[in-house]
Order: sequence, then C-alpha cells, then structure tokens
Amino acid sequence: MKRILKKAGQIAAVRYVTEMVGLYFSKRVSRAAAELAYFLILTFFPILICLSAFLKQLNLDLAAMLEEANYLLPDSVIAIFQDYLNYLNGNQSVAMFLTGIFLAVLFASAAMRGLMNIMHEIYGRATFLGLRQIGASVLFSVLLLVTVYLSLAVVVTGNWFFHLLGQVLRLENLVERFGTWQWVKYVLLIAIVFLFILLLYRFTAPWDKPRPPVVPGAVGAAVALAVASMIFSDIMGNSARYSLVYGSLTSVIILLIWLYLCGNVVIMGNVVNYVIYRHRKQRRQREKDTAD
Repeated sequence: MKRILKKAGQIAAVRYVTEMVGLYFSKRVSRAAAELAYFLILTFFPILICLSAFLKQLNLDLAAMLEEANYLLPDSVIAIFQDYLNYLNGNQSVAMFLTGIFLAVLFASAAMRGLMNIMHEIYGRATFLGLRQIGASVLFSVLLLVTVYLSLAVVVTGNWFFHLLGQVLRLENLVERFGTWQWVKYVLLIAIVFLFILLLYRFTAPWDKPRPPVVPGAVGAAVALAVASMIFSDIMGNSARYSLVYGSLTSVIILLIWLYLCGNVVIMGNVVNYVIYRHRKQRRQREKDTAD
C-alpha cells in the first residue's frame, strides 16, 4: 500500500492536488470563504436598490426578469430578491438610492479586503498594505459591482435586447433568428466573470519577476463558478425537504451556502496559481543549481 501511495505521489497531477488540499486546510480557506459570503450577502441588497432604481427609469420589471436566472440561482433565492424588489418598487427615493450606493461600496470593499488578505496569506506576502489596501479594495469593490451589474444584465435580460433591437430597426422575428442567445449569454457571463477574476488575481499576486501565473486559476474558477452554480441550483430545485431544517430562514441560508461555495471556488482558483508558481520556481532553482 505504501509503495502504491509513493508511486501516486510521484505523479504531477496527484502532487498538485495534494498540495492544494494541504493549502486549503493550512491557510484556512473555508474561514475566508465564510467571511466573503457574509459581506457579499450584505452587498447584494444595496445592489438591488441601485438596480431597481436604474431599471425603473427604463420601465423594466427586474422581479420578472430575475426568473431568467433560474439556471444559476435556486428558486427560493430568486423569491427573496423578487419580494425585496416588490418592496422597493413602492418605496424608491433619492435618499434610498444614495444609501444603496454607499452601502454597496462599503460592504463590497470589506469583502475585497477579506479576499486580499487570504490571497496575501497564500503567497506569504502582502501586495497592498494600509491605505493602499483600502484604496485597492474600494477600486475592486467598484469592479465587483460593475461585474455583478453586467452579469445580471446578461443573465436576466434574456431576449429583451433583441426585442428592443427589432423594434428600433423594424426587423420582425429578430428574436427567433438569434434563438441561440439563450445559451450564448451564459458563455458571455463566464467571460465577464473570468475578466474580473483575472484582474483580481493579477493585482493580488506578488510583484515578482517573472510574475506568477493567473490565467489557469482564473479560467478554472470562472468555469467552476458557472458549473457549481448550475448544479447547486438544480439540487436545491429538486429538493423539498431542506425547508424542514431551517424553516422561514431557508432562503437566506441557501443564499449563504451558495455564496460560501462561490467564495471557496474563487480562493481555490488562486491556490491553483500559487501551486503552479511554486513548482516553476523550484524547477528554475534546480536548473540554476545544475548550471552552476
């Protein structure tokens, strides 16, 4: 048995997975993912305040449009958002809109600082400290909000864009001609999330030369987020007993679990980058020692 384990340990893929699992527990990734989930759930509702105000000016019903997101979000989570949006429709004001912007940036920047801290812990050094970290967290919180807005626009609008384009250009049956949009929009969603994660990984990685890789982890994290969200939504949609455990809090708990899952995926994407980076450094060091 020991010989089998020893041979398995010599396989590169097995070594990489073993190191990633070790880092997951040694760096307490689960704790960082829980912190991220906490601040993100506080961020979502101010984002909905801003979204509701924007879309009201366009005469669009976001509560109805959210039903298009059932591939990625469980029905109970969508129900929370719809109930909240129905409340907002009758209570919109300039003060509420400004408060929503302030709270969204406040909580999103706190989420980004928590994410930066775990990234720094993984690499063993901090890229941003003090006021620079606060400034970077605010910048990335704005990028996060832009990513959320773009993602929601892609997912929930469905065929609305083509209906509008058809009316403007006076082209009939434009939606039918672009029926593949229902699937293409999820590819576009993955691309938007990938770009945000790529920037996040790049700016939280050490400024070494050569720079640590970021593309492998960003690609894996973006795809894993989409796949994990779809699977989670399907599981929650086909289960009717989880409400017996949490009662009236079921929808909030499901949202927290989903955000916790997403937090783990995002952090583990950078763990993948770090493991690749460490192996490259070790290989370069061996080559240097051999040359000497």
